[in-house]
Amino acid sequence: MALPKGFRKNIKIVKPKTGVARREELIDDFSKGGTFLPRGVMYEDMDNSFIDFVNKDLELSIDGEKVPVIFLTLQRWSEFSKTWQHSDKYKNVKMPFITIVRQPNPQVGNNQSGLYNIPGRNNYTYYKVPTFEGGRKGIDVYKVPQPTSVDITYEVRVFSTKMRDLNKFNTKVLKAFNSIQYYIRVKGHPMPLILNNIGDESNIDDFENRRFYVQPFEIVLQGFILDEDDFEVIPAINRALVMGEIMETPLTPRVKSAVNLNNGTFSYNVIFKPNSESKFSYTADYDSKYTTITNIEGVTNIQIKVNGVEVFNGIDFTNSFVVSAGDVIFISVIRNILNTSKFTLLGTLI
Repeated sequence: MALPKGFRKNIKIVKPKTGVARREELIDDFSKGGTFLPRGVMYEDMDNSFIDFVNKDLELSIDGEKVPVIFLTLQRWSEFSKTWQHSDKYKNVKMPFITIVRQPNPQVGNNQSGLYNIPGRNNYTYYKVPTFEGGRKGIDVYKVPQPTSVDITYEVRVFSTKMRDLNKFNTKVLKAFNSIQYYIRVKGHPMPLILNNIGDESNIDDFENRRFYVQPFEIVLQGFILDEDDFEVIPAINRALVMGEIMETPLTPRVKSAVNLNNGTFSYNVIFKPNSESKFSYTADYDSKYTTITNIEGVTNIQIKVNGVEVFNGIDFTNSFVVSAGDVIFISVIRNILNTSKFTLLGTLI
């Protein structure tokens, strides 16, 4: 038994993504290109995507041959419409053909449902990217401005000597816009198209003494402009962590340091394991002020020298001292137990 005409085989049924998966899919679409920032959109990008829409989604074939699509500016259309009938037989435009003319006066857009942008042209956080480099753990903040909405009007015209060619293209257009809007992707960004009007210009002239038909379609692209020159990448380091052991021998005390660049504070946790030495030295990484010694356990005296000059000797820390980056800090202690002893140095960055 023969299959009905137009019967489709091998239909693939794919469950559409929803919720978080769908949002991630959309972000992937307009963030392709090896960057965490979205791709910018300008007028030429919207023009190219609209031409692709007419070329592919509204493709018209007559007798197995694709109807050519010609993109013209309003000025070129005026020149074209006045001179085409005077071309010789080698330069005639073969009918049917389709033209696209973009109106040169883009209007304030409705892409954001008629809402306006926040005043000031501020940039807003789009993405936060964790970073870890050279012991610095933090976040790079990627910022973009609000897109500028714009409505661009395109006039698509079909020229043909046969009414059935117009009917065929008209059917394709009405099917595309049977849900009022038709979405195209401009560099991954979804933007709606609105069919405003279908007209008739068939009685404008004769072409080589033959009657021809012209049907214009007015289509509005509700797009937006997103200029990549306005994007920002701002380092926002939360803290710098340095964890290691300052040791000349396996029995040298261990020091854990933590520096918070957000509020300008730091701490050094000094730990003496059993049978370890009771003195050590290290080099200051920042201009800083030592203000407090706390969490003292198993230590009866602490001596601190900066570049060989004693700045503290005792157990009650009452006077602060200042060091510069690169200064050598020497610390020695007297312990009263053989088990683990420790204390913490606190201060602020200058």
